[in-house]
Amino acid sequence: KQWYQRRVRGFKMKGILFVVLVALLNVVCCKDPAGDWLGYAQATSTGQRITYIEAYWVVPDDPKENGAFFSPWFGIETSDNLNLLQPVNPWSANSWSIYNEYFQWKPEYNYNSDAHGVQAGDVVYGNITYIVEKNSYRLYHSSLNDTWGVFTEIPIQKASSGEFKNYTIAYFVFEKVYKCKQYPPNNQVTFYDIKIEYDGAPVKPTWTTGYKSNVCNCRA
Repeated sequence: KQWYQRRVRGFKMKGILFVVLVALLNVVCCKDPAGDWLGYAQATSTGQRITYIEAYWVVPDDPKENGAFFSPWFGIETSDNLNLLQPVNPWSANSWSIYNEYFQWKPEYNYNSDAHGVQAGDVVYGNITYIVEKNSYRLYHSSLNDTWGVFTEIPIQKASSGEFKNYTIAYFVFEKVYKCKQYPPNNQVTFYDIKIEYDGAPVKPTWTTGYKSNVCNCRA
């Protein structure tokens, strides 16, 4: 696959700076955006399938106080907001890591790939690709500092109607609620060189921003 780099637009979060440079109950009420999402950016197609997305980012600084679990990540989701594919970069108490994650709300299920430790300042990369012949998505997450990478393939689930679901939503998110001093002291995470395709064609989507938990003034 030929990649190209371009910038689409940028997002800033005040308090926690979230920059996007372009060129996570088995009941109906529970779906994304989840209640513990801080600031996030979202792009939704008008029915076209997201067939490819990629992004780079720099692992944030280590928090000055350990013990928290939170993560910057990007991903794509089905139009019913119930099935989420995401290359994640969590801080888990005292260290950073990267891995691929699949989460579904109904029935509730979570899968994590093999994980790999990374350090503050490392450059990491992720992409999600639609595999037409398998009707599935392949996630790839890697560290550019040591060439480690992991692939994960997730089949597309069916809706209650029996039809296969459609992934139409893209997200860039900072997730999980903790004390402000337990977040990165440089107060920022930067995603850049983002590429996104709908039905195999490059697009410049319209992004909206929001937040679910009003913590540390984290805004898109």
